[in-house]
Amino acid sequence: MRLLAWIDGRVVEASALHHDTPFVMQRVHTLSHAIYRIEEHLEILRYDSERLFGFASLCSVADAQEIISLLLDKSRVSTTLSCPITIRLNCRGELSFTVETPTFGSGIYLRAKRFEGVVYEANKSSTLTQTSASVAYDDFLDRCVRMFGGEKAVLVDKSLNVISRPWLPIFVAHRTKVYTPEEFNSVEYRLAKDAIMRAGFELVVRDIPAGSLDQIDEIFMVDIMSVTALSKIGNHRLLTTVSTRVTKKMEL
Repeated sequence: MRLLAWIDGRVVEASALHHDTPFVMQRVHTLSHAIYRIEEHLEILRYDSERLFGFASLCSVADAQEIISLLLDKSRVSTTLSCPITIRLNCRGELSFTVETPTFGSGIYLRAKRFEGVVYEANKSSTLTQTSASVAYDDFLDRCVRMFGGEKAVLVDKSLNVISRPWLPIFVAHRTKVYTPEEFNSVEYRLAKDAIMRAGFELVVRDIPAGSLDQIDEIFMVDIMSVTALSKIGNHRLLTTVSTRVTKKMEL
């Protein structure tokens, strides 16, 4: 297959598309050329682009579906694998769609790779969408914790309470309850919330002090394609019982 992109009516190699200006973005889950929750993604993209750039894309749901279907067809993406599509709108008003590498399965999956988490102080996000700034910041934070022997940053604010992000909401499990520090009107958060409830767990929204993380059972994060369960936080080893059950209840 080929990884392709669409920009201003042209289909190009994804590697030829350079994102050198500020942008807002959403990642969309596709499977067997079905495009999931595209209307919600476009609404969130419009909301943040209007707030940050002063304008919104005129791309309709039908337009987006047509463009994504074209890209999936020309890229020859397997109909048996889930494939993320990234939609970006930059500050110049340029809208682009990019095919990313398909996953190894169909639907939302629990990542086999489990990361070691490290508590790290950071700033809260002010957007629902990922942006050029947040993508770089997230990568920066994960790289910073490597000096402490970790692989994934578990973010906390100045009060040492856990921070969640709309595109990667974090959840901690203890006994029969799942906790998260904040609700979001993002596709990722709604997917996770619905799955947690279907799995039979109570979801509690409340502050999560960093000091409590060495007493909980699990920590997991949810993006549009997968669930990532941490293997440990500090010296405290974590389980995957809840995250496994929640993943099985994920419905696109």
